[in-house]
Amino acid sequence: MSHLNLYTTEEQMLQGLRLGSEHAFEAIFKKHWRPLYNQAYSKVQSREEAEEIVQSIFSTLWEKRDSFLITNLSFYLQTAVRNRVINHIRQRVTQRKYWDYYKNFIPQQKDDTENTVIYDDLSQAIEHAVSRLPKKSQQVFRLSRIEGRSTSEIANRLKLSEKAIQYHLTKSLKELRIQLRDFILAILLFIDQ
Repeated sequence: MSHLNLYTTEEQMLQGLRLGSEHAFEAIFKKHWRPLYNQAYSKVQSREEAEEIVQSIFSTLWEKRDSFLITNLSFYLQTAVRNRVINHIRQRVTQRKYWDYYKNFIPQQKDDTENTVIYDDLSQAIEHAVSRLPKKSQQVFRLSRIEGRSTSEIANRLKLSEKAIQYHLTKSLKELRIQLRDFILAILLFIDQ
């Protein structure tokens, strides 16, 4: 008898998962992976991104198996996909906004020296400001704003709570705004001329 036959109902799967059974986790994965993937793919329209979203949900499910209070597994997983997709799309929009904001500083032509100097100065100022942050805040900022990772991904990677990640991001962004305020203002005044 296959070990997967021991976990035919969601209740059995949840019970096995709570007890740390890899077989129960495998049964959950086999039963739910494809529908969750299809749900994610229908929204993000990218196989890689949909796979990453679903994989992160299963990773979190396994890592926090003994602390979850799940009563309806299907509902929990569908809600998790919906929330991750929303976060993923929000991240994409945020990255696009950052790009739209900063592309104003990117040289339109290779021989446009003023724009090149401004862009280089801005890049150096940002890098300098980030390097002045505490090490953990630097790590969190780079993972979030440069690599585009979600709060939960960063929390898993750095073994910190999501609240700690949010704290580091809030603190970092506040500090960067303070450090770069005069620099950005000077650039905007210079560009306006």
